[in-house]
Amino acid sequence: MSTNGRGTTPTAPPRRPARTPAMRGRDPEERHRTATSLELLFDLCFVIAVAQASESLHEALMAGEFAAGALHYALIFFTIWWA
Repeated sequence: MSTNGRGTTPTAPPRRPARTPAMRGRDPEERHRTATSLELLFDLCFVIAVAQASESLHEALMAGEFAAGALHYALIFFTIWWA
């Protein structure tokens, strides 16, 4: 048995945990399929983002800036949808 010069036996480096498998999508044909909390949170984020964009459109329409408001809303909505 060899020592590392300090009077102790060297230890092996810590083992890394096994890789976890990649996440797989759920089967859409699964019976009694419900949304997960993460899916619901993701949907809620989109609802809030679209509501904020709609508020911006409403303010532009009330100020009489239809073209600028509609263009601004369309750009923001497209960006949200693309995400």
